[in-house]
Amino acid sequence: MTPINHRFWTSSNAVSMFRAVLTIPVVWFLLHDQPIVAMMVCFAASGTDWLDGWIARKTNTVSEWGKVLDPVADKILVGAVVVILLWQERLPLWFVACVVARDVIIVVAGIWARRYQKEILPSLWSGKFAVSAVALTGVVAMVTSGTAVFWLIVLSSVLMVVSLWSYGKRLYGIVRQDQENLRPTV
Repeated sequence: MTPINHRFWTSSNAVSMFRAVLTIPVVWFLLHDQPIVAMMVCFAASGTDWLDGWIARKTNTVSEWGKVLDPVADKILVGAVVVILLWQERLPLWFVACVVARDVIIVVAGIWARRYQKEILPSLWSGKFAVSAVALTGVVAMVTSGTAVFWLIVLSSVLMVVSLWSYGKRLYGIVRQDQENLRPTV
């Protein structure tokens, strides 16, 4: 098991921050009608998502900050892309609202868990799959429309529901365990 530390300035955290910064050129290219270049930058950003975790494990620098920075970087990039694609009428409002609402719920629950349970909750695989599906939906919507985008929206929506349920189940388990620990023993 990799030890967890509280350092902020690590190589892996720098990679996560770089992914968030890559949002700027993606948005710029989308707004300047260069979807192919925006798509290529998104693919580079997706590579950093794998790279930051690999670096953290390889260098034994898994950090509490990394548990926060990695998903926040994903949410910044994916959120910005879907909002721009909504504005460009490439994605429907209900889908973008679901993406943003899911992310807000997860962030608020994470803040609550940190504040009241003293835990930083790491991402779940169901969440990683959901974010990947939403990202793929956005990338495909940058360059085309129609059936492919429709089915990716369906897939993303199903995975978002599954991930939100998984996060909710985990949070419920934490709260329930906490309540059981507070019960007086007889």
